[in-house]
Amino acid sequence: MTRKSMVKLFFVVWLIGFSQAAKSQIQLGVFADCQYCDCDTKGTRFYRNSPHKLHDCIEHFNSHKVDFVVGLGDLIDKNFSSYDSVYPILAQSKAEIFQVIGNHDLSVKNEYFEQVPQKLKLEKSWYSFTKKGWRFIFLNGSDLTFQSNDPETVEKAKMLTAKLKDEGKPNYHEWNGGIGKEQLQWMESQLQEAQASRQKVILFCHYPLLPYEAHSLWNAEEVVDILKKYDAVKCWMNGHNHAGNYTFSDSIHFLNLKGMVETEAINSFAIIKLSETAIEVTGFGNEPQRILPLN
Repeated sequence: MTRKSMVKLFFVVWLIGFSQAAKSQIQLGVFADCQYCDCDTKGTRFYRNSPHKLHDCIEHFNSHKVDFVVGLGDLIDKNFSSYDSVYPILAQSKAEIFQVIGNHDLSVKNEYFEQVPQKLKLEKSWYSFTKKGWRFIFLNGSDLTFQSNDPETVEKAKMLTAKLKDEGKPNYHEWNGGIGKEQLQWMESQLQEAQASRQKVILFCHYPLLPYEAHSLWNAEEVVDILKKYDAVKCWMNGHNHAGNYTFSDSIHFLNLKGMVETEAINSFAIIKLSETAIEVTGFGNEPQRILPLN
């Protein structure tokens, strides 16, 4: 074989490999805590500026042709009517949007509690789908909450937060939430299926697990104990703590995106590219750049 033929063969092999790698990649847009309401600024939260930021975020996702978009909760701050202001913006997204429920999404009058999932376009409050060897699991961290018309749910929330406070845990606050037994069983069945299918898993929830702090899910320790049993689990992604956070534990990346509502003009969102070897986070505005290697 001549040198010229060898070079040509090498180029063809490289091109095929590059094409296959490109096909295996997934690109998603993620934002957290838009938290819009027609309210005066409070501290560092510029509520009325959120629609403009959300518009820029969706436009950016559209221009980068993401495969899908994830909203990590707290689309609104309060008032059921706030949804009518942000949904025309989300409707401009060319990619499908998947959301999770945050505590502020439920900061509406009691009569509207049951209508919140519908406003978030959720047929179910926890769900999953698979794509290119990945399983994406969306959880309802407000499964246990004080913001409910169900007395049993509220009673469970009271008992859980009282126990956490008695034990001196940092996350006893009423503005957090918890995941109930039925959902935990469903989540573990999803992880078992992913493990058996050799899929990689990312879980999305409004509330953080680690580092364990004031914003963490009420039953964070229980959930972490389940996750670390499965090598398939690669990342837990959330909002809620507007300052953002990150830690790596038991071969799992725990990534807390920063809140969009924070600061007057600087936005915060990310485009995340998934490959066989890494989770690449391209942050915009306040959100930092990260490369999270996969084992």
